[in-house]
Amino acid sequence: MNFAAPVAVTAGTTYIASYYAPVAAYSADTGFFAGTGVDQGPLHAPADASGSANGVYRYGTGGGFPTSTYQATNYWVDVVFTG
Repeated sequence: MNFAAPVAVTAGTTYIASYYAPVAAYSADTGFFAGTGVDQGPLHAPADASGSANGVYRYGTGGGFPTSTYQATNYWVDVVFTG
């Protein structure tokens, strides 16, 4: 997905990148965020145990904000930064 205009981000702020998959077509690695986070500058994905869940999802029709988590799973939704 490409946005029509750039989206400003602020350092030190947590953002969630998500998408709607009505036919459950997604990739997942259970336990990916269990031990440590991932640092891939300029992004940092915190470990699930860091105080808030990482690897969130939402089941249901029509989409919505993802708030559920399952065993520190990474669902491989990613972002691209351009400068």
